[in-house]
Amino acid sequence: MTEAGTLWAQTARERACYPPLSADITADVAVIGGGILGLATALALAEAGQRVVVLEAAGMGQGASGRNGGLVVPSLPRVGPDDVLRSMGEARGARFIRMVLGAPAEVAGLIGRFGIDCGFTQAGWLNPAHGPSLVPGLQRRLAAWQRHGSTAVLLGAAETRARIGSPAFHGAIFDPTGGHLNPLAYTRGLARAAGAAGAALYEQSPVRGAARHGDGWLLATAHGQVRAARVVQATNAQPPGADPGAAAGRGTVPLVVYELATGVLPDAVRAAILPGGEAMSDTRNNLFACCIDDTGRLVTGGMAPVTQIGAGRWLPPLLARRLARLFPQLGPVRFAQVWSGRASLTPDFLPRLFEPAPGWLVPFTCNGRGVALSTATGLRLGRWLADGDAQALPLVPVPPAPIRMHALARLVPQWLLPLGMVADWRAER
Repeated sequence: MTEAGTLWAQTARERACYPPLSADITADVAVIGGGILGLATALALAEAGQRVVVLEAAGMGQGASGRNGGLVVPSLPRVGPDDVLRSMGEARGARFIRMVLGAPAEVAGLIGRFGIDCGFTQAGWLNPAHGPSLVPGLQRRLAAWQRHGSTAVLLGAAETRARIGSPAFHGAIFDPTGGHLNPLAYTRGLARAAGAAGAALYEQSPVRGAARHGDGWLLATAHGQVRAARVVQATNAQPPGADPGAAAGRGTVPLVVYELATGVLPDAVRAAILPGGEAMSDTRNNLFACCIDDTGRLVTGGMAPVTQIGAGRWLPPLLARRLARLFPQLGPVRFAQVWSGRASLTPDFLPRLFEPAPGWLVPFTCNGRGVALSTATGLRLGRWLADGDAQALPLVPVPPAPIRMHALARLVPQWLLPLGMVADWRAER
């Protein structure tokens, strides 16, 4: 998988070039995976004075971190604060909720502190209702988040349509802290920051084997080895390359998501669609999300129902028709770039921190909110590893919990999507 065909690779102004590992080295913590989560963890560790090594199998941001839709969202998919408290308990749940709400500010803080050139626009995030019957649910969802400090507000139908530039929506939650960016450029900027803080970064260095070494671990690549007291496997939906992380992967469901970008829009069209620069993702089961990046291209995405076979050919025309229906001012829609990436879902849409073996940690934080949540979780994970302060991290290491019949469960999102699309159609009526 290469990111060369993505919009983000073509427009990223941040660059990254790191050598493969070609020596035997020692570290306090080895991070497997050069994505947002791994690099935020490495940055926090390096700034705390820890010796940290990052081993990336391909290039920094090669996986979902550099291939997602670029939205920075101060919320959770499918679940709300009450679900969090029931699952995590009052104390940890409250810390996690605060982390979710504050995550966009942490992204903005890193971008400002390290001068990351990633086209970041913090004009807010819109969560509009695609059917009138869904507005009361938005009101309840908003009230729950507001009880925990959210600054989001509810917009009426007229303001929602004006802000989005589409007649297809009936009200929206608007959170001013959200935004969007070029995720590949952001990931590369995190790599640059981690390296400047003292982390050792290596690309083209897949981990081919792992073994216990005293109280720690010995990781082997093609041309070198890393001895580390602890390992953070931040590969998310990508195969880990070495045990014991494979067991943790069976506790989540991988999800293939397609992203698509138009060419540069005419000025008049750009002024009519999301004119305030907001990002948006709606209430559909077959989620509609989009933003207009800093080069003037509209970026959107979607899932392939039932099967991924040939989706790169037949899915873009379907999504083009959906986009043209929502935004008639676009006229006939043609996509200049189409690419895909793999996310991961946990059964309850909440993050996990698996520990399949002593000192080997496998965080799963994405669930479709990778940019903000991975940043915030990585910073806290790094601080926790550095100083042991349990209050710094709302996640507790637990043994892996494999999903029953995982080989079939991983197909469920595609199987259920057609049913969700029918429900979406009914809600619009």
